[in-house]
Amino acid sequence: MVQVNGDVTTCCLDEGLENVVGNMTKNTLGEIWYGSTMNRWRLAHAEGRFADSGPLCTRCNWRSAGAYPEDKLKAWVEAFKRKG
Repeated sequence: MVQVNGDVTTCCLDEGLENVVGNMTKNTLGEIWYGSTMNRWRLAHAEGRFADSGPLCTRCNWRSAGAYPEDKLKAWVEAFKRKG
């Protein structure tokens, strides 16, 4: 989610800007989206380590809205770890 000040957060519910992963005035969206902060967030989510993803993530019910298919998730984690 891109905020009016350029901050990019991981969630549309992050009104308090608790999960900021970058700022568009300093980096491109591509740099933020594919950067190390966002990739650490993705990996923590994929591995079920929501407390490592930010303060909002442990309180979220995102799975009730539908999750990424388990087989595709495992394949992404394996590919991500191989890139190292």
